[in-house]
Amino acid sequence: MDTKTSSNRTNFAEKIIDGLQKAQQEIEELTLQFALGKAEASEKFEEIKKEFSEKSNEWKRVFSHLKSVTEEKTIALRTKMEELQLQLALGKAEAKEAFEEQRKKIMNLIQEIEVEIKNNPELTIRLNEFKIDLEKFKLKMEVLKLKFELKKFEMKDDFKSEMADTKHKIEKIFGKVEDKWDDAKKKYSSFGDEIDLTYKHLKNAIKSL
Repeated sequence: MDTKTSSNRTNFAEKIIDGLQKAQQEIEELTLQFALGKAEASEKFEEIKKEFSEKSNEWKRVFSHLKSVTEEKTIALRTKMEELQLQLALGKAEAKEAFEEQRKKIMNLIQEIEVEIKNNPELTIRLNEFKIDLEKFKLKMEVLKLKFELKKFEMKDDFKSEMADTKHKIEKIFGKVEDKWDDAKKKYSSFGDEIDLTYKHLKNAIKSL
């Protein structure tokens, strides 16, 4: 294997691991801020929407420049992305009802985008990274939903245990990363199962709040 190929393999794997670690850290930090009373749900909602809008803009550019994707498919996906960005730009949600209305519309559009990507195999080459951003946003919405329901946040032992377990699972992924390499195709197979497992632990942590 040449040095360039080895470097690309390492960079790709590290990007997946770093993305999962960052997701775990951000979910834990968001929950801690609410538990300590250092954040307001409406303010955080705006912050998270803005961050995800910027990220979706990045993905819109990425998908638009994939040469293997037809113009028709590119336009369809870009249109969905732009609809999502419009929803993310809506006004501040001060009350539970306003938040829930916005959340439902955003989640419906996300589901439509996921279907669009899954129906186009050419797009799946970047699906791992996109999935990390997508699932992280969904979990932040779950945390916000709990806060808008006036739930008192407590950092219970179950939450701490799930977070510690998630961190351990992410570290184990990197130890087995070479098992994902397809030498014939010169690329990694999907990290979808590993990503799903990580977010399963994070979801369990949120449920324990």
